[in-house]
Amino acid sequence: MNDVNQNSAAPETDPGGSKEIRDQQEQRVLTPVRQREDWPREAVGDLPLRRIAVIDTETTGLDWTRHSVIEICAAILLVDANGRIAAIEGMGSGVEDPGHPLPPEIVELTGLTDAMVQGKEIMREKLTAFIADCEGVIAFNSGFDRPFTEALLRGLPLMPWGCAMVDVPWRKLGFEPGPQNYLLMQMGRFNAEAHRARDDVLSLIELLDHVCRDGESVMAKVLAAMNGEAWRFEATYAPYHLRHLLKDKRYRFRSEGRSGVWHKHVREADFDAEIQWYVDTFGEKPTVVELPATERYRYERSWKPVERKARYLAEVQ
Repeated sequence: MNDVNQNSAAPETDPGGSKEIRDQQEQRVLTPVRQREDWPREAVGDLPLRRIAVIDTETTGLDWTRHSVIEICAAILLVDANGRIAAIEGMGSGVEDPGHPLPPEIVELTGLTDAMVQGKEIMREKLTAFIADCEGVIAFNSGFDRPFTEALLRGLPLMPWGCAMVDVPWRKLGFEPGPQNYLLMQMGRFNAEAHRARDDVLSLIELLDHVCRDGESVMAKVLAAMNGEAWRFEATYAPYHLRHLLKDKRYRFRSEGRSGVWHKHVREADFDAEIQWYVDTFGEKPTVVELPATERYRYERSWKPVERKARYLAEVQ
């Protein structure tokens, strides 16, 4: 290695190349998401494929018990063993009149108007059969879309659900977590027509087909999470005055009469650390309930807290 005289005046150099090149490197060109016609309708070859439904809903509000679905879209994807989307086999969508004027903020958000939904009704039986023929369902925010979907489609059987928003370790993959379109832009894509159900489904399909820096697609990661184990931790005996510690760890409160229980969806990779934190904090283990993919992201009244008859001290192996 050549010696360098740190006190000598070195010529001005530009290690990053010209300013024009650096400016180009600091810019990102966004490409529109692929539309329905850009995807094959049939897969090529005879490789085994999984049929996965991708869903998005537009609603009159955030509470499925008080608000209703005004638009829904579902796409049936054929997915290969590597988690790549081989084809969009079909798409179905519909709008529905909620029976009252749309709130102004919903009109602004979705672009739907009273005239566009007036007298319209979603074909529930047809859409139910369309979705039920799949192995599982994925939404970007399944905690929102699943309760609304199941309230709309009463005949839909219990199916495994995955969530692209929380089943993927976005930050570990180099992304800043956030809304669907924000993640899309980090991938170099955008959808100018966001917040109509069909457009959001196409955006989600694009998101799912993205190959991350570790070589796996987002779809592969969501499917792995769906196939993996998960549990609901119930903080049955956590002291009330320490509830802020549970909130900090993203436990949610489910009311039950005059009382309730703090709970959290815990995935396989986080199980041991979550148990250890709970024991260190409260001196005992939480109530642990298996949470199959068919029960994940359902509305909170779909399950009852476990009644523990006796308290026990933790024994952490």
